[in-house]
Amino acid sequence: MNFLSLGIIFMLLSLAASPIQYAYSYQVGISFPVGVTYFPLFSVTYTPFVEGVVNLTSLSIGRSFISGQLFQYGNASLQLNVMLNGTYWVQNVMLFHELSDKTFEVIMVVNFWNLTGPFTTLIQNSTIFQGLGVYCYQGPRFNVSLPVSLSLFLNSSRSLQFGYSVNGERNVYLDLPFSGLFKLGGLSANGLPNDLEIVWGGPGGGSSVDMTAQGREELYYLDDGKLAVVPSALSVGLDTAESAYGIATSPDLSNITLPSANINRGVNSPSVLWPIPPKINVTQINDMVKVKLCYGNYTFSNQVVEIRVIKGLSLTPLYQGVTNASGEVVFKNVTEPFYQVYFPGNYSLSQSYALSSPQLNRLIGSTTTAFDNLINFLKTYNFKKALSSDFNHVKYQSKTSVDYLTLEVILGLVAGILISALTLRKLSHS
Repeated sequence: MNFLSLGIIFMLLSLAASPIQYAYSYQVGISFPVGVTYFPLFSVTYTPFVEGVVNLTSLSIGRSFISGQLFQYGNASLQLNVMLNGTYWVQNVMLFHELSDKTFEVIMVVNFWNLTGPFTTLIQNSTIFQGLGVYCYQGPRFNVSLPVSLSLFLNSSRSLQFGYSVNGERNVYLDLPFSGLFKLGGLSANGLPNDLEIVWGGPGGGSSVDMTAQGREELYYLDDGKLAVVPSALSVGLDTAESAYGIATSPDLSNITLPSANINRGVNSPSVLWPIPPKINVTQINDMVKVKLCYGNYTFSNQVVEIRVIKGLSLTPLYQGVTNASGEVVFKNVTEPFYQVYFPGNYSLSQSYALSSPQLNRLIGSTTTAFDNLINFLKTYNFKKALSSDFNHVKYQSKTSVDYLTLEVILGLVAGILISALTLRKLSHS
């Protein structure tokens, strides 16, 4: 009898002995894996290195739930997830356990999924869920104090290396005999998106956690030998079943060439972090047209803006200018009654335009931008296809007189993975 069977038996006995303790508290609201996710819709990128960076100034972890039932208290996960060769789902995870307002125990955990079947080489520490091979590994544990700068990284150049850093000190803690390239874009062997994500969620088993945090997140990949910020980003993970509520990410566009995400208290919903279309404010006085590019409290300097007019069946640039330090540009001697103010987009800003008259809407066809494509994708994506993580037999150090609080992701975990895997199998055959 293996550890999984013993865990299931233990869970069944525990539930039979105390059927009420899990029934008094329920999750409220919808939740998603919260963070930064890159999933190119119309292209595929291959890279041997990915990294997620999180700078935390505050963190508070409350209760977690599985299927609405109370699961744990004070535990959450930060996950860097990506597809290797479109065949293996790689999870490099920091499990957080709150010891005090400023101090957290962190345990490094690996989940490595074979989406085509059981492992033939990784026998030890691996198991099978509905035909999917899962390798589980518990790495080092350590404490961190806020504020703190953390990162999770993966390198597949010669083998598959799992690493992390704390305040700039980098460590590789596991090396697996797999190599290849991380595939960003398209669908994996079982139909999941090949995305790259650095996300917060519950402590395994598809759990959801109530938490708050303040900080900043960044997501990188190796592009042509240089570490680059992902060119587009979503606020939710696409492959992860663990989720969080009470926190939300929003774009930090103070430097449009190096965008990042702010983490704050809030309600997170699937949204595009970047590229985003800036708002174009247009003021015309006589023949002078004043244009301002902005998004929320951000204004954008050194950006090219055009005024286009209709000539024949197309729009032709008539004037061109560059925004000043306040995000403004002034055009003089504009005598045309009908025109389009056009911004072509740049880095983390999507293209955008404004019209001098609503009548032009009938003459100018709407332009689909990268932002529009991502919005449409989020509207139709089925988040129920996500995979539940297996953080089996991970023990958290306790701040009480008990040496360890055992986090057994037992029946809830097993059910979460089985249901997710079964759903994927049904989808793949439909």
